[in-house]
Amino acid sequence: MADSVSGISSSLTGITSSNPLRTFGLASGIDVDSIVEKLMAAERIPLTQMQQQRQLLQWQQDDYRSMNSLLLDLYNMTFDMTLQSNYLVKQAVSSNDSVVSATAKSSAPNATYLLQNGSIATAAYNYSNGSITSGKYRLDENESLWNMRGAFANDPFAGLDLQEQQAVGEAVVQNPDGSYKLAHGYIDTTQSLTFSDGAKVYYSKADYDADTTSAKKVYVNAVTGDLTFNYDPGSITADYTYATNTNTSFTVSLQTPDDNGNLQTYSWAFDGTKSLNTVISAINGSAAGVSMFFDSATGQVSITRSKTGDYNKSGAEMIFTSAFFTDTLKLDSNNEQGGTDATITINGLTTTRHDNTFTVNGVTFTLKQNITSPVTVSVTNDTDGIYDKIKAWVDKYNDTIDKINAKLSEKRYRDYPPLTDDQKKDMSEDEINLWNQKAMSGMLADDTILRDGLSQMRLELYKQVSGLSNTKYDQLAEIGIKTSSDYTQNGKLEIDEATLKQAIADDPQAVIDLFTKSGSTDDDTGLMKRLQGVIQDTMNKVKQKAGNDSSTYDQYFLGKDIHDLDERISAFEDHLNDVQNRYYAQFTAMEEAIQMANQQASYIMSFFNSGK
Repeated sequence: MADSVSGISSSLTGITSSNPLRTFGLASGIDVDSIVEKLMAAERIPLTQMQQQRQLLQWQQDDYRSMNSLLLDLYNMTFDMTLQSNYLVKQAVSSNDSVVSATAKSSAPNATYLLQNGSIATAAYNYSNGSITSGKYRLDENESLWNMRGAFANDPFAGLDLQEQQAVGEAVVQNPDGSYKLAHGYIDTTQSLTFSDGAKVYYSKADYDADTTSAKKVYVNAVTGDLTFNYDPGSITADYTYATNTNTSFTVSLQTPDDNGNLQTYSWAFDGTKSLNTVISAINGSAAGVSMFFDSATGQVSITRSKTGDYNKSGAEMIFTSAFFTDTLKLDSNNEQGGTDATITINGLTTTRHDNTFTVNGVTFTLKQNITSPVTVSVTNDTDGIYDKIKAWVDKYNDTIDKINAKLSEKRYRDYPPLTDDQKKDMSEDEINLWNQKAMSGMLADDTILRDGLSQMRLELYKQVSGLSNTKYDQLAEIGIKTSSDYTQNGKLEIDEATLKQAIADDPQAVIDLFTKSGSTDDDTGLMKRLQGVIQDTMNKVKQKAGNDSSTYDQYFLGKDIHDLDERISAFEDHLNDVQNRYYAQFTAMEEAIQMANQQASYIMSFFNSGK
């Protein structure tokens, strides 16, 4: 009997310890898994609390970092406001903006300029001396140059060693896919090509498509020899001339002057597969500084310098040095028009410029028309421009402190801890969102770092700036910027537009110095420079507390707390695993004892029964 019970016990032990599904209750009938689960729920309470605490720290970290992002934006704008150059906005007003317009840099002195006897600069241009087409068929600028060889009045491939050969009565080849082609490519389109059935021949796809009356027509790709019929040609032959080599490349070149008037040569090499538009696009996109186009209505090419002005005093702005320009496109440098400099008299001084836009004494003038009547340009301080810059900063400051104060005043709902995964399973998406809104609220409520930072910012803005040349404007309130009287605005600034604009008009430099003055002490330092230091100090404290995206856990306080919780959570999870295993071991022992008792009772009963 002992051996029998021992065997059953060993079998039961093996099931409970080695089977990860843990089968229990065979002897006792007890739902062990359910009991252990309830026991472990109580054991897990400290783990859940630590996980919730970790989540709260992460939310607090995120809120801190979002506040630092706001402060960084304000810091950057405040830094810009420490630079005098950002306030020195000038306006240039022309008496006739349709003839001369002007803009002024911040460094431009206040002045009035009298402009007379002005003539605008022009760009050099040229165009073909007559049509470049032969009239044999339409020149399609999108077809390959070789296909269009016969459409040019002067062949772009003339002079090349093409070594042509005649094909007489040569059979048209039908490809396996049903298409047709001639046996040779680079068909000479300056010679006739005939088919034995009299089909009409086109080298221009546009002309082929436009012909809707011919019963038999064929489009010939003279580069590849491919054929397109509008009918089934069957077995036909063709007579044509073709090149026996593929040396069909030619060179295109021209000269244009650089900014110093030195002629520069630009060259391009093209083969027969390129179209006229491809050639023109390559030239237009180059450093040659020209713009070309082909006009199909006149059959001529136009070419214009990209820059105005006369850069080549001894000759043309565009000098054509290849046969493609001079013969094929019929461009003659001697026919060039334009390429003149702008001339103008400014306050009695006559000057010339290559461009119609030029800068004098920090003022940029743009000639739009020839000046036939005097034009004045007045440069003055732009009061509205300075006002707009100050107002933009005030708006940014108000927006920043408003968002920070909103975080500081958020209510903390301690009855709404972070939800566990099990809790979320029993809630809808809307319920989860509403819960999280309360759970995440108040992470920075009454935070001392941010509250002290805002207080210090207000203090620095209210203080007087000593050592200014004009003591009439040595405080923010004196130029029309005051704290809102509404306490609910939490220190927002309000601008009296009329007072601020009057101060700027009265003494713009004094207003600028109030914001930008450099000093050896805090008292004689401008408001923006003071504020910049406060913002930086607050940001540093927030970074020490919550780090940034590049910080490691050991570099900021919340990170250390989170890391500590991670280690505690990991250790506690190991502890829970040990506790659970202990519970299961205890239930296993109980099952073994019950099983043994059952075996003993069965043995005794069988013994008494056998005695009868």
